[in-house]
Amino acid sequence: MAKLRLAAARPTQLSQWERLDLLRKEGSFCDVVMLSSDGQRFPSHAVVLASCSEKLKKIMEQAKAGKLQQVQSREENAENGSAKPEAVTGASAAAVSAVLDFIYSGQAQLVLNVVPEVARLARRWDLNSLQEALASSVASEDGGLTPDVVAGLFALGEPFGEQLGAAARTFVLNNFSSCASTDPFTRWPQKVLEHLLKSDQLVVTNEEETLLWVARWRGAKAGREDAAVSVLSAIRWPLLSLSTLEALSDSKGFANGAFAETVAERCKAAKVAHQGLEALPHVRQGFCGWWSGLGCAAKGGVVIAGQGSPGKEPLKPKAIRPHEGTLLVLDGTEEPGRVVQWFLRMHSGRSLAGKGSELQDSFEDMADIWSGPDDAFYILDRDAERVVQVRSGETEVASKGTIRLERPCGVAVEGPDRAVYVLDREGSRVVRYVRGRSMQVAGGTEPGAGPGQLNAGPTGRIFAAKGGRLYISDTGNHRVQRWDPGAKVGITVAGGHGCGSGADQLSHPGGIWALDNGTVYVADVGNHRVMKWRDGAKAGVLAAGGYGPGDGLHQLKEPVDVTVDALGALIVADFGNARVMRWSPPSISTELLAAVRG
Repeated sequence: MAKLRLAAARPTQLSQWERLDLLRKEGSFCDVVMLSSDGQRFPSHAVVLASCSEKLKKIMEQAKAGKLQQVQSREENAENGSAKPEAVTGASAAAVSAVLDFIYSGQAQLVLNVVPEVARLARRWDLNSLQEALASSVASEDGGLTPDVVAGLFALGEPFGEQLGAAARTFVLNNFSSCASTDPFTRWPQKVLEHLLKSDQLVVTNEEETLLWVARWRGAKAGREDAAVSVLSAIRWPLLSLSTLEALSDSKGFANGAFAETVAERCKAAKVAHQGLEALPHVRQGFCGWWSGLGCAAKGGVVIAGQGSPGKEPLKPKAIRPHEGTLLVLDGTEEPGRVVQWFLRMHSGRSLAGKGSELQDSFEDMADIWSGPDDAFYILDRDAERVVQVRSGETEVASKGTIRLERPCGVAVEGPDRAVYVLDREGSRVVRYVRGRSMQVAGGTEPGAGPGQLNAGPTGRIFAAKGGRLYISDTGNHRVQRWDPGAKVGITVAGGHGCGSGADQLSHPGGIWALDNGTVYVADVGNHRVMKWRDGAKAGVLAAGGYGPGDGLHQLKEPVDVTVDALGALIVADFGNARVMRWSPPSISTELLAAVRG
């Protein structure tokens, strides 16, 4: 038998949908009540709700089955008609109202602070269309993803839809501190906080910030000591600055408790990374980099002279030396060069030798400088093959002796007798001059790669430590050699494993600076970085730059010299960027100390 197919027009179907919402608002034919957490009752139609999802269908069935157990007063019965089954929603009236509006009319308006509750109901009741609408509206460019909304979502401690969840996770990782500053953050479950802190994509100013928020989360609610200790596993301890690690590893003054004790233990263990004794964990993508001492607590260095500095005086720094509370800069902008005394606090300098000074025509080719006592400084005049001492505007040749210099490249002065050490013959030997006497103290007349030989070339540098111990930047052999007084051969203290960018390698090293404990800082020119080598270490650790050539504050480009000031900060002659930079160790946050100590 033939059958006739009938179909209502789409407008007719939509009008019927609209009438359903009117019936709900009028309370007509409603046979179930949706009860909010704050006691408001929302009459609804069980068949409409049951048609939305299997979850709501079961809830309606359970409500119907529990109808006879409900107790209502006569007054309530009179007001509401007959007793109706109730379904407890566990959400506020604003959230329940918004969800019902969407179910009945396909649209709803809600304030942003209700979004987490609506998302929870949409997830629990399997309202896929509502989840999709939330995700598309909230995650849109002009939508409602705010720190309060996202923090509220994560405070739920449960999934709230794949699309919305992905958008919220991206938001919180990129705006973690803003989200953590909201009240809902204090209600985050342990696993949520731990999971987010373990992400490489987490964007924070430094790793200290992650520890600070964990400490604040711990203190926001009683009984979180053990949970907070567990979350500490998500902190990447070696990424903290050395000053932070040292301050927090000191358990004196800490309140009793597993949290503070665990922090102290982790900090003690993490300090070895700053000494180059263990590999670093993966640096978070939000960080510019990691450097020994600084950790990730700095964005890099600060420009103190040359291009990008407040003074903006053009410089091409070839060598730098601390000098009587100022900085001497050998500027190679114009031949034969000039020596500039840079006043750090004033961001300006004055010419002491070369162009713009009284000694404008006194030198042929300035190759290196060294700062001496009594306001004196020394200039290596390569083409004139001499070292000149300058004091109070007066010059005197300081390289007098029977050994004549031949194409010298580096100079250092040390000791009460002001012994002058010159890296000579294109960097193959070191000659010592004292009171008109001269003698060869390192290397030989011919370049080579043996332990008793040097091959520094024209860019080699020398550093004289106390007692006449010499450190030589053996550029052609990609190593730094230490020569003790009277020694016939040198000891490799940095590099020496061929030209390369590994932690145990150097590439055309330039200027060097040695501390009294034997630690050496090396301007690793070819790798655009400064490396720190402990005495006796088999490999170095990154101290500045190291993230490719560039002019970012976290980068260097052909750094040719390095020095350490009285405060322990590195000062780098960033020749390729025409600037001088300072890389300063950060101070410990008193706020972090207080939060950890409780």
